[in-house]
Amino acid sequence: MFFIDRMSSTPVYRQLEDQIRSAILKGDLKHGTRMASSRTLARELGLSRPTVVQVLDALQSEGYLEARQGDGTYVAHDIPKALPAFYPGAAKQGKDDGGKPHLSRMGSLLQAMPVDLDAARYTAFLPNSPAFDAFPHDIWRKCWANRGRGGGIADMGYGDPAGYLPLRRCIAQYLGLHRGDACDPGQIIITSGAHAAFSLAALILADPGDGIWLESPGPVTVRNLFKGLGLNVIDVASDSDGMMVADGMDRAPDARLAFAMPSRQHPLGTTLSLPRRLALLAWAQSRDAWIIEDDYDSEFRYAGRPLPSIRSIDSAGRVLYVGTFSKALYPAIRVGYLVLPPSLVGAFRRLSGLVARSVSLEMQHALAQFIDNGHFVTHLRRMRELYAERGAAFFDLARIELGERLEFNAPASGMNALGWLPPGIDDRTIHAAVERAGIKSYPLSDYATAALGRGALLLGFTGVPANRMAEPMRRMRDAIDGNGADIALDQRLS
Repeated sequence: MFFIDRMSSTPVYRQLEDQIRSAILKGDLKHGTRMASSRTLARELGLSRPTVVQVLDALQSEGYLEARQGDGTYVAHDIPKALPAFYPGAAKQGKDDGGKPHLSRMGSLLQAMPVDLDAARYTAFLPNSPAFDAFPHDIWRKCWANRGRGGGIADMGYGDPAGYLPLRRCIAQYLGLHRGDACDPGQIIITSGAHAAFSLAALILADPGDGIWLESPGPVTVRNLFKGLGLNVIDVASDSDGMMVADGMDRAPDARLAFAMPSRQHPLGTTLSLPRRLALLAWAQSRDAWIIEDDYDSEFRYAGRPLPSIRSIDSAGRVLYVGTFSKALYPAIRVGYLVLPPSLVGAFRRLSGLVARSVSLEMQHALAQFIDNGHFVTHLRRMRELYAERGAAFFDLARIELGERLEFNAPASGMNALGWLPPGIDDRTIHAAVERAGIKSYPLSDYATAALGRGALLLGFTGVPANRMAEPMRRMRDAIDGNGADIALDQRLS
């Protein structure tokens, strides 16, 4: 009843072990059944006897078989007569038996969300993609190697749940010198990326059902995160001056949290005006509410210094500042940080210790060296120059190749640009067409909870060298034309 597939990549001992185990669990081998001897099994299956003995011993140690002195090997007597339904390989292969698992309320919300969280395959114009080709790999490897030589027994534990102190000092120094936002290292909590920071803030500062302001259009994964955590996401309108605070106060004045991206809103790319920053702070102070400030790719401003944060003008301690190295360096680094009002540090430190224990200490060591030795600031300066060049090349080519199929306004900061489609053109349809052509984009409609007056595609210009933009730009033009957008465009122009 057993068969060895010599062409399979699964080792022969594992094949035999799985087949015997499955036969017992399915009831094909009843309890008390005497097994063939190891010598017989080896001969019939063409295996070495030591291999078969190894299999039988392993199954005996698991409790499936029992050896009787001088009488051979039997299926264990304590195997129940009535066994649960067993489908070999179903769990490993992810097969669905048709039933629905009983999930928590949070789990049910998460399962119902349609957003694909798989890592996007790198293609031309992928939004939020750093210039991997320009990353200083040699310097980074040296920082990593130096960390390895300096590590000892003291560095092999979990580490401080707030994060490696030298890294927190480096971040505090960077924020003070280059962002005009001084803080104490004790106010900083290191997290595994920005979303981990958002999760900590939601869990500590709000209860399920509490309201949180979020702009629409706004970041999809952030919206789903807060909904999955049980918060009541309040859609707040946005215009060229950023979040319309008055709209938030009309819709949900007693909201517990507000999620803001003042330096560069995603996906619209707008900047929150000073009057609205002050209004947001006044609302939070008067309502005992909190502001989660996501400083989204603010380092990449192409004219003048990066804009100051809301936290830098917060005198009441209502702002939680979130930064990340995913855009400035690379996404897989998975290091972010929170700058907290002093009154919140204890609670955040404790929850961070319970949920994540600590971010990889080796990564924190290497990153601290990278910042402390001046490489981080140098890298940002070079990337600002490079991204400005790539942006200029992207928009020049877009005018030539795309004409009025997509209308771009060159942003003053950031890594992405919105290409507005002619009225009446569905951006999801065009997105699907350009993706089939090997071009990565995101439709603006995916970021909104209501119908938009005009569709657009979000495209990234920082991850593609300027001399490699022309060919994918032409493919994008052909894909748009192949979906009838040119007909609609001709009608609009006529």
